[in-house]
Amino acid sequence: MPLFKKKLTEQEAAAQFVLYIMKEAQAAWPSLYKSLNDTFKKKFIVEDETMAAFDLALAALAQDLRAVKNLFPKDQAERIEKWVYQCIDTEDWGEYAVEEVKKYGEKFQIDIQNINVGGDPLSAIPARLVQRWLGQNVHNFVVEMNGGKAGIISPVLLMMVTGTLTTFIGTWKRIKDNFKLIEGDLPLDENPSGLRDSVPEPDEKKPDGTIQFYDEQGNLKEKWLPPEQLNVLLRNGGAKKIYKVLIKGPWNGIKEAYWELSDETVIRFVDKKGYAYAICAYEKGEPNYCFVTKKLWKKSDRIGVILGDPHLSSEQKQEKIKKMSNG
Repeated sequence: MPLFKKKLTEQEAAAQFVLYIMKEAQAAWPSLYKSLNDTFKKKFIVEDETMAAFDLALAALAQDLRAVKNLFPKDQAERIEKWVYQCIDTEDWGEYAVEEVKKYGEKFQIDIQNINVGGDPLSAIPARLVQRWLGQNVHNFVVEMNGGKAGIISPVLLMMVTGTLTTFIGTWKRIKDNFKLIEGDLPLDENPSGLRDSVPEPDEKKPDGTIQFYDEQGNLKEKWLPPEQLNVLLRNGGAKKIYKVLIKGPWNGIKEAYWELSDETVIRFVDKKGYAYAICAYEKGEPNYCFVTKKLWKKSDRIGVILGDPHLSSEQKQEKIKKMSNG
């Protein structure tokens, strides 16, 4: 164990855990599959070979994820588990992967609670994995007792699967021994409240006096007021002039919001279409917005590097961005 551990965010640790297990499962499946076929011949009929290695990885993830609650404080363990779910929540298999890992964990927990009445937590995850592999063909491995099916999967098959899954145990222990896990700046929910996916507006110019607002259902609405009436409302405080702000951040696509801006911000950052541009970065889970020119906003990847640098203070970040603006 290193004397001085390198710091690793919980999100990075979760990503490393998932990538390692996925890679090792892909490597382990061919030899395990051959061994099972050699041992059981035609009885071992996998229902979906393309998913078999993936199911092995999900079972291994669920198995070692159980250790997190014993290795880390409660709050941190809960965050790590959520980060793992986010890492496997991919566009193609996200819903399936998250549900499967949760179900493996639930099966394990049920068998622990029922250990006094025959629950077997050591076989809980391997048994469920075998059922995922074989589907209806699992009946080929149900043990017969007293002339009938006992509902127990062949101990030899479970032992072979358990042996492979055992090789994945200890991944989180190694991460904990080698790194000091810290809470990163990114929150588990990377979409701050009040932001919506940006929808391009038609090119036609809105007539003067057009106002936009959100109704009670959150739908963006438009209404036209005579300019004289609008000016009266503005003077009397009955209405505020707001601007559409297009925002880039650690999410896919562009978000938008309608904010009231200071006169200085309007002068510096609002373009001819009446839009302002901002970059969102997180510090300790809280979103921070930095207004920039449209030209600089298009180079948001460079700004994101600055805003995400943990070695710079807020003032230093603003100074670097200012230099980019003037450059």
